[in-house]
Amino acid sequence: MIESIETNFTRGDVPSVPQAPYVALEAGTLESDARDMIAAAWQQVEAFTGRCYYPVTAGQVVLKIRGPELYTWPRHPFPPALTVEVWSQSDWVPHSETYISALGLIELEGPLLYRLTQVGTIDPGTPPKHVQQAVFNLACYQLIHSPARREFKSQNAGDSGFTRESLMGVMYGSGAAALLASEMRKP
Repeated sequence: MIESIETNFTRGDVPSVPQAPYVALEAGTLESDARDMIAAAWQQVEAFTGRCYYPVTAGQVVLKIRGPELYTWPRHPFPPALTVEVWSQSDWVPHSETYISALGLIELEGPLLYRLTQVGTIDPGTPPKHVQQAVFNLACYQLIHSPARREFKSQNAGDSGFTRESLMGVMYGSGAAALLASEMRKP
């Protein structure tokens, strides 16, 4: 059982599609606003599908477990290798565990404090066309239906969470959910 977990990931550049001028034209807004919304839409799509579309240049997970645990690396595509270390006598020391890279699974013993670090940069490649279209739809939809442009609706501070459940309304409203159906990973 996992007692505590801390993750730290460094992303590469936002995918170059869709292009901000096209989103701005479609939504009737500034190009700078479109660029910002595209970056947010990519993060929302990642949260919704459970997949990465940005390169991940560095990744680290520190977790404390109470007993044996089969842990799944939180980012997909999974790294080809992980560096595994355990906390022992005030220092991180190398430790050997079984990692199945195709599934992102690692068998952990317990009770121990682990530090798992991805080896190298994970580049998911160019996102598929249907994912690019979903980001375009999502960015346009949010720019058109933003709180500043709505006359009779309100938005609470808690409406901006990036969980699959909290994103359902905007994903379905924009048509992005239908485009992303084949990309979904089970939570």
